[in-house]
Order: sequence, then structure tokens, then C-alpha cells
Amino acid sequence: MASQFSRRDFLPAGLKADQVELVGNTVRIHSRSAKAAAACPRCGTVSRHVHSRYRRRPADLPAHGRKVELVLLVRRFRCRALRCPARIFAERFPPDVTWPHARRTSRLQGLVRHLGLALGGRPAQALAARLLLPVSKDTFLRSIRDAATASSSDLRVIGIDDWAVNRH
Repeated sequence: MASQFSRRDFLPAGLKADQVELVGNTVRIHSRSAKAAAACPRCGTVSRHVHSRYRRRPADLPAHGRKVELVLLVRRFRCRALRCPARIFAERFPPDVTWPHARRTSRLQGLVRHLGLALGGRPAQALAARLLLPVSKDTFLRSIRDAATASSSDLRVIGIDDWAVNRH
């Protein structure tokens, strides 16, 4: 029995697919945020007044032996708060879609980090090429370094030995 699927099955939560097209060996998914408004990252004021739009193309995981090109329509909003220094701001997508200024989706970045930790630079790059992932060996190593610095900055408990060393 064949099961039905919709366009939403290919996308993370919070996105709407406007168009899905097959271009050569690439699946191109044109999508945008499902929300009508966005909050200013500086002051938190919610705005519905769209100033302009632009497109982002973060790399995404392949599907069914084809590369996936995600084309995100990003809206710029006007901040209506009088004292906010940000007059115009771009909408932010949920962290499970992508981070601000990121070149990869969060799900691809997670896979890159895990492959980098498990295999290292060149072996991970060789496996990634077979999996149709557009990632270099340096990117695998950089993702390991970034994950290590992010996890080491959240120290909450100081041991007795650490206190004694820092006391002198």
C-alpha cells in the first residue's frame, strides 16, 4: 500500500513550501516562514510591516540520491519601537531550521559535526562525497573546534582542585 506524503514532510517545522521543482539532479525547494510577523532581535517588538525580501540558500541534506537546494525567502521588517536602534531587521528562523548567518541547515550541521567527531577531516570528506554532502575536510575540523569551544564555555560547577589552583 502506498503512503501519501506532503511537501511539509521535506521541511523542518516552521517553514512553508511554496514550490518544489526538479532541476537536473537537484531538488529545489522554495520555502518561507509560516509566521506572519517577526520579533525584533534587539528590543523584542513584534512587527508585521514588511520592508523588503531576499533569498538565502543554506545547504541541506540530500534526499533520494539527489542534492537538495533549499531557497529560503527571508523578509526584512521595520521595527516600530521608537527607541530601538534597529530600524530594519531580518526575520529569524527557528534554530532547528538554521542559525543566523549560517551556510548550512541545522540538520546538516549536526551531521557534519558527528561525522567530524567520528572520522576526522579526510575520511569524513571521503564519506561525505559519497553521501552527496557539500562539505570540505576543513569544515569538518572547524565544526569540531566550534562544538568544543561552545561546550567548554558553559562551566557551572567548580571542583575543589580547580578552586585551589585558581587561588594562587
